[in-house]
Amino acid sequence: MYKTIVRRIVRNGFRALSTGDYQHVLHQFDPQVVFSFAGPAPFGGEFRGVDAVRAWFQHLFSCFPGIQFTVLQVIVQGWPWDTQVATRLSIAAPRTEGGLYQNEAMQFMHLRWGKVVEDRLIEDTYKLSIELQQRLNRDGTEEGERQSLSQNTY
Repeated sequence: MYKTIVRRIVRNGFRALSTGDYQHVLHQFDPQVVFSFAGPAPFGGEFRGVDAVRAWFQHLFSCFPGIQFTVLQVIVQGWPWDTQVATRLSIAAPRTEGGLYQNEAMQFMHLRWGKVVEDRLIEDTYKLSIELQQRLNRDGTEEGERQSLSQNTY
């Protein structure tokens, strides 16, 4: 029963993210959460605390408006005081000139008593790097803006 509830919470979290509601997810994070994203700047790095994760999500949604997450599989292991969750998901985000950015990602979370204490995301960084470069070239984003979140790493 517990594992079913956790799977439902994970799926609901990604549903909320697909509507742009990252606050829904942030409420599930421990104040000292460690969040990491394996990938290029400005998204890549390790971020500590809910405020740093909030800034990460704000930047994600500003760069990828309309981003959608589809959960493909959720695996839950452990007890309420020490739960591991692995999620496989697909990502799609509309491009301003038409078409769709598509990628896949894996997420590994560690929960304690229902709170996320660690959240690690791994996306196909090659596809993401190409997409970010294309968006940079198209939008003329400043290099400093691209690097803004990398200051929160390690």
